[in-house]
Amino acid sequence: MPAHETSAVDSATSRCPRDRSPVAAIEFDPYDSDLTEPTVWNKYDELRSAGPAAHSPARGGFYLLGRFAEVRAALRDPESFSSASGHRIPTDGSQKSIPIDFDPPTHTDYRQIMTHAVSPDRVRQMRPFVQDLITDLVGEFRKTGGGDFVRAVALPLPLQVLTELVGFSVGTVSRFRELTEAMWSRIAHVDYSEARGQIYLLMQAELEHHRRERKDDFVTWLLDATANDREITDDERIRILSTFAVAGHETTMNASSTLVWLLVSRPGLQDRLRADPALAPRCVEEMLRYRTPAQNFARRTTCPVDIKGMQIPEGEAVLLSYAAANRDPERFPNPDQFDPDRDSRGHLAFGWGIHQCMGAALARSELTILLETLCEHPPLRLTDDVRWSSLQGGNHFGPTQLPLTFDE
Repeated sequence: MPAHETSAVDSATSRCPRDRSPVAAIEFDPYDSDLTEPTVWNKYDELRSAGPAAHSPARGGFYLLGRFAEVRAALRDPESFSSASGHRIPTDGSQKSIPIDFDPPTHTDYRQIMTHAVSPDRVRQMRPFVQDLITDLVGEFRKTGGGDFVRAVALPLPLQVLTELVGFSVGTVSRFRELTEAMWSRIAHVDYSEARGQIYLLMQAELEHHRRERKDDFVTWLLDATANDREITDDERIRILSTFAVAGHETTMNASSTLVWLLVSRPGLQDRLRADPALAPRCVEEMLRYRTPAQNFARRTTCPVDIKGMQIPEGEAVLLSYAAANRDPERFPNPDQFDPDRDSRGHLAFGWGIHQCMGAALARSELTILLETLCEHPPLRLTDDVRWSSLQGGNHFGPTQLPLTFDE
């Protein structure tokens, strides 16, 4: 047995397995357009029921982990479960995103640079801006009699926060969503280089604009940033900005609209929040567990890895399902129930370990302020059916239309 069979720290894996069990087969294609509401959750139930590990023949074949203990163990073991081949299926290592598609020490260097934009001090500094922005967006939504919450509030919220946080110009931000949607529409067909290329050119133009007109913002700071005493290249800067542009708005948009959908679809929840605003952070955490916005991330094994008697060979793609893990009844009893009174801490919505989401604190702040602000207004109610996306890019999931109005 190789000395580096696995370094996972949980009992979910074993260094010296004595018996091998067959890995269950499952039909799972993360880009299947049928994976929407509610079928996506049924598929995750099937994944967990299949066993500690499963295998899908889709997209050239890959393994899947969907139980909490196994997913967390893999996240804690970046030496055995490498990110260097990419975080999407298929993991071919092309068009790598910074920092998520890198292993230490390169990942560590990139993460230190990017954390400058979302440090605890920066998140605290952003709070008044976020509060004023949400107050204005919700106030305008009420003034116009409601409408589609996704387009009116959930989308402009993270885009305008990014403008302030990173220093993107208004013209650049206005293109984010269009280009991101174009990328998701092509990613299922593997060839999404054109959409990514347009995002790259947009970020390149943003970088050049700041090079000509330096400002007190992250983009300008990035022009002089170093990685382990090495000046980073413009290509690295552009890919760092691309990560902020895409990841910085997609997940928060879905989380915001999902949170508000829960607010209006759970009887009595709005009344409870008005009576006890301290419940808001717990509602946010439970939403993140119950309706994980960013659901699946891929790794590739660097050695044979044993998952409770099931071996995944070296060099295999493995899809880690955060969403399936967050509904594991072994970790969260009655997982299919939204329960703001449960202790949801320790969920995997933001990942775990070295790749844990850098923007988690900012996202939590935005979501909590949004919930608190909405409860200062009359109750909300649905005016039509909610429309849901399929798994965008095999990962992102949330409402695409949330028609609401206030009961004045």
